[in-house]
Amino acid sequence: MKTTDYDLMLFYFGYQTFIKTADDIIEQYGMNRQHHRFLFFISKLPGITVKELLQLMEISKQGSHETLKTLKAKGLIDEEPAEHDRRLKQLYPTSKGEALIQKLNKAQIDLFQQIFQSEGEDWHAVTEAFAAKRPGYDIIKQFKDKTN
Repeated sequence: MKTTDYDLMLFYFGYQTFIKTADDIIEQYGMNRQHHRFLFFISKLPGITVKELLQLMEISKQGSHETLKTLKAKGLIDEEPAEHDRRLKQLYPTSKGEALIQKLNKAQIDLFQQIFQSEGEDWHAVTEAFAAKRPGYDIIKQFKDKTN
């Protein structure tokens, strides 16, 4: 398959739809996308160390401090010293954190299922359906029509 500029725009807008689904929910808790990403990986990899989390997410220690502080203050994660090296901090979701990540995941899974149900499994059709939910989709649709 030859990838075109239109495909890149579809992917961008599709990704925005996917992310916005969870962003809208987590904002109700006074948090943002970075909090969601941290909570997601801490939930999926309980016991992950702060160092491992930063490597996984490709961010600096400075970029993580406030996010981890907020997640701890809201009772969404716990931090415990590792048994094998007490200098390392391991992160665990709390039951409250698990409940929130399940809510966020459900919203995104429901969106995927809705689109797969209506579009089948054709990557291009699925991406177009995700992109069509964005206000800018009409503009890129016009771009496609002009370039074909």
